[in-house]
Amino acid sequence: MNGDFRGLAPIIIFSGTLDLFYPDCVDMATKAWAAGVAVELHLKQGQPHNYPGMPTPEGREARTTILRAVA
Repeated sequence: MNGDFRGLAPIIIFSGTLDLFYPDCVDMATKAWAAGVAVELHLKQGQPHNYPGMPTPEGREARTTILRAVA
């Protein structure tokens, strides 16, 4: 959070609004955007920290996004 974001590769951030790190995820995305980094910020209402790994519709959607990014 305190480093230089310039020159970083694109970043994908997943956070639920119940995630303890939710505010930090939003701050990180804002700082990266300000440094010119391409950022995808995926926020899900009422989801916990690990929602992308859960067997839920929200988790499946997140995993689809992750697979698209690494393909």
